[in-house]
Amino acid sequence: MNMKTISKILSTLVLSALVLTSCMKDNYDAPTSIIQGRVTYNGEPLQLRGNEAVKLQLYQRGYEKHDPVDVFVNQNGEYSVCIFDGQYQLITKAGNSPWSAAGRDTIEVTLRGHATQDVEVTPYYLVNDAKITLSGNTVNASFTVNKVAGTGIDRIILLLGTMQFLSDGEYNVGRFDDADNMGSYDADGAVYTFAPRDYTDNQMFQTALLRGTLFARICLWPSGSDQGIYSKVIRLK
Repeated sequence: MNMKTISKILSTLVLSALVLTSCMKDNYDAPTSIIQGRVTYNGEPLQLRGNEAVKLQLYQRGYEKHDPVDVFVNQNGEYSVCIFDGQYQLITKAGNSPWSAAGRDTIEVTLRGHATQDVEVTPYYLVNDAKITLSGNTVNASFTVNKVAGTGIDRIILLLGTMQFLSDGEYNVGRFDDADNMGSYDADGAVYTFAPRDYTDNQMFQTALLRGTLFARICLWPSGSDQGIYSKVIRLK
């Protein structure tokens, strides 16, 4: 048997081993258990950016590898993750939220098929009593600032889009940022009112009106935060 034949045999054996290993991995059962819940303040879910911007971290005990599983929170403050049964620790990710690090406790979760676990946090601010209305081509908006643990406001944003998934990074009709005199609104119960905005010359706005689908949302950006806190999405058309 020459060297070329031996080389071919060895290559075939290696390839067969790789295929067998791959098939064995593919034959592992997929996880079917679910942990789900909400990120809340006083029992009410927070309004967030969504689109994988805010995440929790899930650690499993009893394993040498301690890398967390990222758990993404949607714009309505809800999360869900499909994973294997076990004992887990759930924690908010440091520096990735519009809430205070104070009281950032580790939550123990025992998963046997299904578990529901809300995560209570202390936001810097809340956007309360949001009112966004449409009058012809003009949009009016206002809200009440609920100061909880904040130390300042960087800016306030009005967002318009044709989809109900709206955030500072996801909009297709209009975005207006106001950063002037933010100190005037850094008080619990302060009312912020956007100046009426005319969108007569905004082509996307006009297209949205013709199609009959227009949504709006307000975002307050706390000083020192990497994320804003939002109002619920309001349908204007």
